[in-house]
Amino acid sequence: MGSFPGSPRTLRGAIVAVDPASPLSRVVVFQYNPDTVTRALRPREAPSDAQVGAADAHRVWGAPVETISMNVEVDASDQLETGDPLAATTGIAGHLAALEMLLYPSSVHVITNAALLMAGTIEILPPEGPLTVLVWGPARVVPVRLESLTVTEDAFDPALNPIRATVDLSAQVLSYNDLPVTDPGYALFLVHQVLKETMATAAGVAGVVSAGAGLAGA
Repeated sequence: MGSFPGSPRTLRGAIVAVDPASPLSRVVVFQYNPDTVTRALRPREAPSDAQVGAADAHRVWGAPVETISMNVEVDASDQLETGDPLAATTGIAGHLAALEMLLYPSSVHVITNAALLMAGTIEILPPEGPLTVLVWGPARVVPVRLESLTVTEDAFDPALNPIRATVDLSAQVLSYNDLPVTDPGYALFLVHQVLKETMATAAGVAGVVSAGAGLAGA
């Protein structure tokens, strides 16, 4: 990608979980960008308590429900060739752990809740996870909830640490329909939608201008 002089540098995608208690363990920068990103969008259904009739046929009940799937590759070959001490000791186990930690509650919260239970606390609420953000270039920075991680470990070092793996990742984009107004992800998604509307308008204007030019030249 950057082997030719003057070639543009490609940004790397990332998943960032904003967790003040453990900031570095929740930052995952992709070693290699996925070749394919699959996005599935479906209209949001009406609330279960809404009385929907013929007059509501064109009503939009909110932002669509969007699911993003991608295939992330992790490989320690380059690091092992250059003698990287972390790769030599644990392979890619740390990279995989960083991805998997996005699905775990903080161990501090788990220990605290266990202590509260032993002390006789009647109700323990599940701990809130951090704001998780998918960063895929400047035009796509969205809050997400990870739905699944499927890890396929393909090769191992003599200590059975994985040195090559593929991670199938699926996440749901969280919109203002899924978050309270006070959540930072609410504003983040709204900015994402405004940017998308701007790009759609620009593309529409360009299409009309192009069509008009074609008719004038016919």
